[in-house]
Amino acid sequence: MWRQFKVPSSKFQESFVVNFVASFVEIAIGKAHAALSGSWEVASGQWLVARNKMIVRSKTVTIAIPIAITIKIKNMEVSMIQRMLLNGVMGACATVLITGCATAGRQVALPEARPLGAQYPTAAQKIQPHKEAEQVPAVELTGLIRLEEALGSALLRNPTLDAFSYGVRAAEARVLQAGLLPNPELELSLEEVDRDGAGFDSAETAIVLGQVFELGGKHRWRTRVAEAEGALAGWDYESKRLDVFTETAQRFMAVLVAQEHVALAESAVELAEKTSRAVDERVKAGKEPPFQASKGEAELDLARMEALGAQNALGVARKRLAAMWGAERVTFEGVAGSLDGVLRPLPALDTLRPRLSLNPDLARWETELRLRQAALASEKAARVPDVGVSVGYLKFEEDGTDAFVFGISVPLPIFNRNQGNIWAARHDLSRAHAEHMAAELALSAELAETHAVLVGAHQRVTTLREKVVPAMEQAFGAAREGYQQGKFGFLDMLDAQRGLFEAKGALVDAWSDYHTAVTAIQKMTGTRIGDR
Repeated sequence: MWRQFKVPSSKFQESFVVNFVASFVEIAIGKAHAALSGSWEVASGQWLVARNKMIVRSKTVTIAIPIAITIKIKNMEVSMIQRMLLNGVMGACATVLITGCATAGRQVALPEARPLGAQYPTAAQKIQPHKEAEQVPAVELTGLIRLEEALGSALLRNPTLDAFSYGVRAAEARVLQAGLLPNPELELSLEEVDRDGAGFDSAETAIVLGQVFELGGKHRWRTRVAEAEGALAGWDYESKRLDVFTETAQRFMAVLVAQEHVALAESAVELAEKTSRAVDERVKAGKEPPFQASKGEAELDLARMEALGAQNALGVARKRLAAMWGAERVTFEGVAGSLDGVLRPLPALDTLRPRLSLNPDLARWETELRLRQAALASEKAARVPDVGVSVGYLKFEEDGTDAFVFGISVPLPIFNRNQGNIWAARHDLSRAHAEHMAAELALSAELAETHAVLVGAHQRVTTLREKVVPAMEQAFGAAREGYQQGKFGFLDMLDAQRGLFEAKGALVDAWSDYHTAVTAIQKMTGTRIGDR
């Protein structure tokens, strides 16, 4: 009967049970005639040592059945015990050797990095499995830094990404733990002490070694569940890597935008100073009323306030960028780059949708489904009872004899067959399929929305750069020249000046929206969609 269990990954766990029981059945059948020719003795309520124990004393075998019926078979040869012990011990030794070689930890393989930012090393690549991680030395970035420097430092030293890398190694450790077998149990008992005042002379000493053997594939499916969880930890790390890459690029762009706003504000201050001096000269010449000089001073003060605000915003942006690689203080002066770069032509939405398959938040669902399937199989395996086998030695002090003890225990799955957990695992699997579809629809909708933002920002950049800003520069130049010639009033020139800087500021904001949309789409697709 035992040889009918087909559990490929757990065969070595059942070796002792198979050898022991098969030997007993084989020898018992061969000795049936001799056993039946002897005497059978049934006595209710007799327990020699404990339940589920087979005691061998001299040439008498006693089997204790859990329903309190003891059957004694006399005249059984000792060679049966020797043969059973030999097969059982050999099976146990094979079990120890094989399982000792099979419990080496497996390294959770990170999923293949998405093309976006794959050329940069990360902290996870420097952590060895089952070893303490070495601290990545801090490097201070100085001077004007490029986008590549910022991305490289962030992916290697970002604290959040570093924490996710330890999650991957923790998953490796859980895979190792899932592959381990139950520990054997050693029991030492002393019974019948001081019976009839005999002290220890009446004691019965028992040393029993027990081992639980998992059946039904529990070991295999438990390991597969842990491996799938480890793979999901790898996908979580890849998703966080793209998050860090995207956020670093966006913060770098925020510093670049803030630098443009500072430069624009400083230009506004310089122009306001020139305008104020020109107004003062016209007031002194009697060509303008005195209150116009006050307006010029007020416009200069407003421009200086705008410049101060731009400087503060730049400082905040620089600190936010430095935080991406764990720096507590800013050591670089600024960033090097240009906002003036757009994709020509813009990628169509239909060409971007197929790339969503590279998104780790979608690619992980194949592993998620494999995890739920393994969890269901594990719950089904849990309904198969495990077998406990024990082998021991008895010493009877009263008459100086000794004996061997053999035990087999099997839980009876009468009430609890793990029905609830099996149905829960089935529902979790169905929920995973539904969540997979929902994730695909949500990401597709997000891509369409971001693509619309990209198209709108592209149109704004094109219009502002090619039409609005040149027109406002021309209008301001004409208003300024006309004011100096007395053809236009101060308010006309001031209005043209404000319009020019508002248009330039709108162009910088449009560039910011455009590049933010580009980085967001690159994150969703896991690939670059063009160079800036």
